[in-house]
Formats: sequence, structure tokens, C-alpha cells
Amino acid sequence: MGERQTDGPAPILISWVNVKNDPYDRDAIKGKSSEPTLASEPGPTLNLLFDPASPYCGKVREILFLHRHGENDANERRALQDTITEIERKQPDTRVHRLIWKANDPTDYREIFAFLRDQVIPWRRRHAERPVIIHISPGTPAMQTVWVLMAETGLIPKPFDLVKSYRRSERRGQPAVVPVEIGIETFYKAYLESRPWQSASPEQAVGWDPAQFRSPQLKQLYVEAGRIAQLNVPVLILGERGTGKTTLASWLRQRSRFRKPELDASWPAIACGQYSPETMRAELFGYKKGAFTGASQPHDGLLASAHEDTLFLDEIGDISRDLQRLLIKAVEEKRYQRLGETKYRHSEFRLLCATNLSVKELRQRLAPDFWDRVSVFQLRLPALRDIPDDLDWLWEQTYAAAARRAGVSQRQARLGQEHHHQIIRALRQHRLPGNLRDLLRVAYHLVAARSDEDAPIGPSEAVEYALTSLTRSDEDSSSEDRAQSVARAFAENQALDGVLGGERLHTKDVLLTFKRYMGRELRRIASARRVRVDDLCEMTERALYNWENSKKETSD
Repeated sequence: MGERQTDGPAPILISWVNVKNDPYDRDAIKGKSSEPTLASEPGPTLNLLFDPASPYCGKVREILFLHRHGENDANERRALQDTITEIERKQPDTRVHRLIWKANDPTDYREIFAFLRDQVIPWRRRHAERPVIIHISPGTPAMQTVWVLMAETGLIPKPFDLVKSYRRSERRGQPAVVPVEIGIETFYKAYLESRPWQSASPEQAVGWDPAQFRSPQLKQLYVEAGRIAQLNVPVLILGERGTGKTTLASWLRQRSRFRKPELDASWPAIACGQYSPETMRAELFGYKKGAFTGASQPHDGLLASAHEDTLFLDEIGDISRDLQRLLIKAVEEKRYQRLGETKYRHSEFRLLCATNLSVKELRQRLAPDFWDRVSVFQLRLPALRDIPDDLDWLWEQTYAAAARRAGVSQRQARLGQEHHHQIIRALRQHRLPGNLRDLLRVAYHLVAARSDEDAPIGPSEAVEYALTSLTRSDEDSSSEDRAQSVARAFAENQALDGVLGGERLHTKDVLLTFKRYMGRELRRIASARRVRVDDLCEMTERALYNWENSKKETSD
């Protein structure tokens, strides 16, 4: 549930209107407010806003009222207008917004949910920098129930307070306003809090919300992912860097029966590229005391931790062939041996793997038997440039995550909608080779500019400053990204039109990137196999070293 907000910007109140009791006691038959007198009892809305016993008394300066616009809602319109008039009389500087629900049945749960999901939640996202009070006392029981379920299932963006109010005649020792919280443990809340161990990636800061998906590619991908989540069959997640492969792995685990909730904060995972083959084997399979120099204590390893849970192998293309053979037995038979032991141990784990390599390149790195086992199901995440319709909500999520992680106040990070739209337009015109990482780069630069108290700049200048980070990142990494795109097109016998787009291709930079890659990989393989470089190719060790460390020339 959202944390109670006491500091920072003033909260926004979101509420329906109580037809019978807002703004004061109302004659239910005639639909008229009783004239306010000293004896009149305020209805739930005025009670929350102005009763001295309310923790929000005098703190709300902006309100979003929800109301129906159907055939039989004259009383509701009258109650709304009377309530707004009374609020403006008591607090003239209050800003009031209205959001109309064109429906006739205030008890239809499905229609209420669709209205809140499709109209109210996007409105709340547009004001993500502001805390929100959701007042559930006004409205029908169906309206109240839907609010509670949406809050409990994590569908309402934080920060928010979900509250109900008691008028003076109803309190009987209760406070004037109380928080509403059931404490339901849901899939979505657990998914947002789930983090794989040793496979941290920047894009994990951004919460992927399938309810927000707009592009057919993402929708179909998660339909397919949901279809295979329950199966104890390996899944290979493909996609460029920064597309959210680790986040999809967390989603798959959360939807499966291979999950121990106590491991959600750090579930079994390993970034294969960070280890030598020997060290990675020790991390995966574990070892007994004395198995090698430095093994002063026994270690169970990730396969033991992954029993009845999920094991995630990130950067799977970096696994050595010897380790691949050992993993085949573990995947097929669910048995493995710790280093230094002869007995077999059992682990009933589910395997997920990820890579940003092309399928052709990955198949060259993996032994055929291992490839056959890890690639039964393949899920490919689209690049952000291929799903422009999703950039609106992804940018909102990214900016909120960047501000939260940077530790700046909501007031400091505040930015008008016209400036957010300017950023989204720029993102749609860019290739975004780093995908979500590019969005995070822009977001962090924007947060830095907006929270700089020593040399403050205006919102427009801050946006321009943040967007220049895309250009600077292009200078550092575009050659590698373009080279990978060219290589992928070649491997799949595709035309280069999609790679080029409207940009100029610097062929010297691309060829230089290929040389660096070949020099690095051939020297690595020679070292791993303990052979000479010239046993692998016609180049010398010195020549490959020069290739790997060659410098970029000034582009013409």
C-alpha cells in the first residue's frame, strides 16, 4: 500500500461523490442538500478535507472528482456541483478536475474497473510526482471494492494513501480518517519486488506492467510467456541489451510453480560472463571443504539454492563447453556433483537462459546437445524502436524509477506534460541502441538537471540537456551497435534497409568494431583451449592484440 505522505508536494484527492451526503446531509427523495447550518453534518468529502480531526485537513489543494454521465445521474451531478461550490467557498484556491464515466450502472464491477484502469490510472501517471489520496467512502460498494482490489494488486502507481472517512455521527471512537489495507500477497506486487541474484541490470529499475502494453509484439510475447511459464522446460530469452530480458525472467519465475517466496529478494541467477569456467562451476555446483586451495568452508552452490525454484543463466553464450556438458546432466536428470565429491545431489530446478547474441552466433558458441536442451522455447524481446506505441508509459515508468533511485524529492523531479511529450517525441526519432538503458540515461540526466540547486536551469533547458546524453552515447557505442546490426542482418540474409534507417553508416567504424571483436574472441578462445593463436587462424598473437586495441579514427 502507498506510504502515508506528510512532506513534499501537496497531495491530490481522487474521489467519487456521495449522492446522499455530499456536501451535507441530503434529502434522498428530492435530491437537495439541506441548507448548511451549525447543526448540519458535513458529508464524507468535506469531512476528509476540513474536519480538524482529519490528517488531511487543509492540506489538499487539488481534487479529481469522478462522476457518471448516464441517463439517471441528475442527482449525482447536483451533488457534485454543490460539493465543488462548498469547497470553493471554504478554500477558494482549490483546483478541481472532473473525469466523466459514461455509464449507467454504478454496480457493474467490470465497467468500473475498465474506467479506473483506462482513464483514472493514466491520469494518475501523468501526475506521478504528486502523492495521491484515494478516498473510497463515497461511491457504491462495487466502486469501493474495485478501488481496494486495484490497490492491493499493485495496479495503482505509488505513492498513494487509500483511505475511508467517518463522519462525526459514525465514528464511535474511530479516527476521522483511516487507511484501508488488506495485505493480499499478489503476483504483481511480488513480481515488482523480485530480483535475481548476481544478474543485476540497469533496466530492472523499470517495472514492466503487461496491463500497459500497447504494441502487438509485447502483448503476444507475454501471452506466449504465460503459456509456457508453468512447464519445467528450459526457456531461452533473446533480445538486444537493455530490452528487459532479466525482467522477463523474473516475470516467468513469478508466474510458475518453480518459486520459493522466501528467495524473491535474491533468487538463483548468475551472469556467466563475469566468471572463469572454474569459478563458475564452483558457484553453480558448489564444493566441499578442501576441494581446492581457498575452499576453507563447504559451499552448496546455486543448483542447491534453485531446488524447487528457478535458475537463471544470463549471458549464456559465455559458458565453456566443459561446463555445458555438466549442465546437460543437471538439466536432464536433475542430478549434479559438488566439486570434490563423488556422490550425486538432487535439485528439481527450472532453467531460464538469456543472451543478446544472434541465434546463429549463439549456436556457434554452444555445443549442439546443450543448445538443443536450452532452446526448446525461445522468447524474443523487441527493441524499443520497434514498439514506439509503448514509449509513453515506459518513459513515465523510467523517469519515476530514476527519480526514486537517485533519491531526489518529487518536487525536484517535477516536470510538465509538455516537456514529457517533447522527450517522448525525441525518443521515437532515435534508434535507442541501448533500449531501456538509453531511457534511463536520459531520465538520470533530467533528474540531475532538475535537482541542481547550485546552478538551476529551467525545464526546457533541462530537457535539452538530458536529450544530449543520447548523442553522447551514440558517439561511444553506436559503432558497436551498428556492427552487431549489420552482422545480424548478414547472418539472417536480410537487407540492410532496416539497419540504416535514415542514418549514415560509417563503414570504417563498423569494420574496426569487427576487428576488435575478432581479436578479443580469438585470443580468449586460444587462452581457454591452451593453444597458440596461429593454431586457430592465420593471424599472429601480436596482430590480434593490435586488432583488439585498435583506436577509432576520426570519422569523415
